[in-house]
Amino acid sequence: MSSTAASTHPVPPGPPPRRGVVATARYFAGFALDPIGFVRGRFERYGDLYYAPGPDGGLYVARHPDHLREVLVTRASSYEKTHSAFQQLSRVLGDGLLTTDGDVWKRQRRMVQPAFTPARLAGYATAMVEETAKTCAALAPGEVVDVGKAMMELTLRIVSRTLFGHDVRGDTDDVARAMVVFQKQVSRPDLLPAWMPSPGRARFRGALSALDRIVYGMIEARRQSPGARARVDDGDHGDLLSLLVAAVDEEGDGSRLSEKEVRDQLVTLFLAGHETTSHALTWTLLLLSQTPDAQRALADETTGVLHGRLPTLDDLPNMPYARCVLEEAMRLYPPVYGIARRAREDTEIGGYPIPAGSEVMLWVYLAHRDARWFPEPDAFRPRRFLTEDASRPRQAYLPFGAGPRACIGKAFAMQEALLILTTLASRFRFDAVKGPAVRAVPRITLCPSRPVRLRVSALSESYR
Repeated sequence: MSSTAASTHPVPPGPPPRRGVVATARYFAGFALDPIGFVRGRFERYGDLYYAPGPDGGLYVARHPDHLREVLVTRASSYEKTHSAFQQLSRVLGDGLLTTDGDVWKRQRRMVQPAFTPARLAGYATAMVEETAKTCAALAPGEVVDVGKAMMELTLRIVSRTLFGHDVRGDTDDVARAMVVFQKQVSRPDLLPAWMPSPGRARFRGALSALDRIVYGMIEARRQSPGARARVDDGDHGDLLSLLVAAVDEEGDGSRLSEKEVRDQLVTLFLAGHETTSHALTWTLLLLSQTPDAQRALADETTGVLHGRLPTLDDLPNMPYARCVLEEAMRLYPPVYGIARRAREDTEIGGYPIPAGSEVMLWVYLAHRDARWFPEPDAFRPRRFLTEDASRPRQAYLPFGAGPRACIGKAFAMQEALLILTTLASRFRFDAVKGPAVRAVPRITLCPSRPVRLRVSALSESYR
């Protein structure tokens, strides 16, 4: 959409067009230094929906739950994921569930969905707890731990074991390094000509090669296994990888997924399946370390239910405060802090016409921190989720998105995070250590600005 085309339609309030090098440089500097504060300032000045004109077409930016609902739910069919943000992400994920649209997405969703049925989720619980127990055994009371690194390694082992039937322990360093490169490179504009080499592009290619080596290796190993040529419903490898290798699109054209299609689904779920959960848990532990009363209440609940044993899936309904802690942490620090869409046809938001081709950005982070829906919005208050607030609009809280494109792995992620959190909280206390403040940095996901280092202590009898 051109800026001229946009000007023929009434648009929401917003900043004036950027004219000249100085105005453009000022914009990029302001956004780069503090993207959240920059966008928050614009909402405060222009309202819940604003329009930012640009040389290649404008951007509609929204935070009100009603506007988010229009885009994601009631008018979801009017939008697609060909937003420029997804073009960047496709460099890593290829054509997976997160980046595709239309019939391609529907086919992929049909073929991935069997891995996330309630029965399969229940089967994953034991592996989730066993891997968490290994992490607990490696924690020495009194030591200062990089909890972000520990949670990344743990969730990576869990997603590899449960969804892919693969032991990834030898590859965790390669995956961690690749994720650092992806977070930095994909989230920043690449302004150099396509033909020009650069250190950043070289690092990106190396990281992608390392990830592909791991993923294509898993695919080849599974194709060579006898179970890959048989039905996997009751086999030893009834995981997502085997399902994808053996799957036939019975509702479609009866075809199988190509090796590239399997790769793209695995990479999408490999990264999304551990990166977002590890960040959610890292933020949760940091918030608990800063809020002693909340950490004590969580310890009282988990130790009162578990009595020293490891949790099971059946224990989770008996620990409602643990769910509140996780939900409140994801309110303050939603791993998916924003949702990008492009209008596939002429539509509207809040009564304003949105021409076909327009890009839209939904700021989940700022919807979650709006005092109209959440009193004391910057405070960590888990008990606000113990009861449902009927006055709160729908889509005021959406850490997993909403509508037909909501996260397919929501139940998996919540189950995993709760089993990890309750296991840790029933055994350890996490205390803050002196150091620079940790800020939220919007990249592919909402990352901590520096390693989150916390001191680990065993729960004492008096604390219990």
